[in-house]
Amino acid sequence: MQSLYVDLLSEPDAPPQPIHLGFSSGVNFLKSYLKSLEKIGVNHVALNLRFNQADIEPTIHRLADDFLPDFSAYGDN
Repeated sequence: MQSLYVDLLSEPDAPPQPIHLGFSSGVNFLKSYLKSLEKIGVNHVALNLRFNQADIEPTIHRLADDFLPDFSAYGDN
């Protein structure tokens, strides 16, 4: 289990920039980062949006639409 502070930027390919206990980035880097954690056996990551600069509701929708389909609850992706 890992907690991760995320500031999800509007540009999908935005590179990561450090923030307190996490990073700001586009959704593509976030996917890549979490896939790398999955490969080493991390199966739970709590995304904390405390430092997210965009409105929360659109950010949640972006995560649901652009991000969650790439991760399976059963780890078969």
